[in-house]
Amino acid sequence: MNVDELMQVVRNERLDAPVLYGAGQPGLDDVVVRSDDGRWRVYLSDERGEPFAATLREFANESDALQYALQKLRQVSAARVAKAALRAKQAADGNTAT
Repeated sequence: MNVDELMQVVRNERLDAPVLYGAGQPGLDDVVVRSDDGRWRVYLSDERGEPFAATLREFANESDALQYALQKLRQVSAARVAKAALRAKQAADGNTAT
């Protein structure tokens, strides 16, 4: 997979755009792809833009890194949908706790 292929899937599936190679400021739960010294790092960022350690993975090639980034983008999207559904159910039930 290359960046163009990743971004095509992102558009087709209406996923959040990843922060690729320093283009953009990462925020909470953003998928970040960085390349340092011939290694690719992919992670979800916290509210300060720092990596969530549990999500940090390193790869020897860009294709594998972008495949993992796509997996994380899909997981984040599914989690947001589930959270929205829970909030809607709670609102319908009169429960405002999140």
